Amino acid sequence: MSPEEQLSRVALVKSESERLSASWRAFSDARWEVETFCPGWQAQHAVSHLVTGADFYTNSIRRALEGLPPEPPYGSNTKEFFAIRAAKGEELMAMSRDEMMDAFDATAAGVNDALADITADDIGKLGFHPRGLTRLDAWIGLRLVELVAHDWDIRYGEDAEACVSADGVEGVMSFLPASQSRLFGVRENPPFDGRFLFRSTQPDRAWTLTVAGEKAEESAHTSGAHDAIITADGEAHFLLLYGRAKRSAMEAAGRLTIEGDAELANQLLCVLYTNY
Repeated sequence: MSPEEQLSRVALVKSESERLSASWRAFSDARWEVETFCPGWQAQHAVSHLVTGADFYTNSIRRALEGLPPEPPYGSNTKEFFAIRAAKGEELMAMSRDEMMDAFDATAAGVNDALADITADDIGKLGFHPRGLTRLDAWIGLRLVELVAHDWDIRYGEDAEACVSADGVEGVMSFLPASQSRLFGVRENPPFDGRFLFRSTQPDRAWTLTVAGEKAEESAHTSGAHDAIITADGEAHFLLLYGRAKRSAMEAAGRLTIEGDAELANQLLCVLYTNY
């Protein structure tokens, strides 16, 4: 998707942060303790994760904008970073709910301000991420995905029929093709070659994903021959890519269809639609 479209989603990151803060502050004590989609996680775990994530994102984005070497916000390497982040998460969960939500608002403001400072000239700059150096345009989508996914995770705990927010689906689709390429590259996959047309309904979008060996590259160009055509609604594309739904269930419900070389498409989807 275009840099202009991706940059325009910064406003949605901010409005989603504000909406979720108001929603979670209104939870009863009992609702705060309902288990989410993620086993063993209650709302406080998801919120704590978003707080430490915002702190980490802000550091990575600011360092990239300022031309500083990419490095973790704390610790000297990825292992130390994860250990310290986990400890900070435990500290957050020991706080009162109001204190944790105050921390959410403060760190959300920090990352929102950092995202708002990204310009079209900055999008190729690289920030630290445990999965590898990551372009600044991707950080907008990464933050939006975390907000949208954990919002759904929490609501799923009370309602297994909960839908991803409509604005969230629309927003994350601006980044989903690039996310497919990035995640394909960091997940274990056997080398193969293929050109795949992805179609989305609600919202209507189309893009090409070309696999060459162990790498995948997305493109907005959809003309020419494709080995397979993979069609799903936007919510299904999102839930499948981030491990929130099973492919078999989406196919049975008619929300995911495959045309063309089913065997080759299966090789691709076994990588993309796996546990996140």
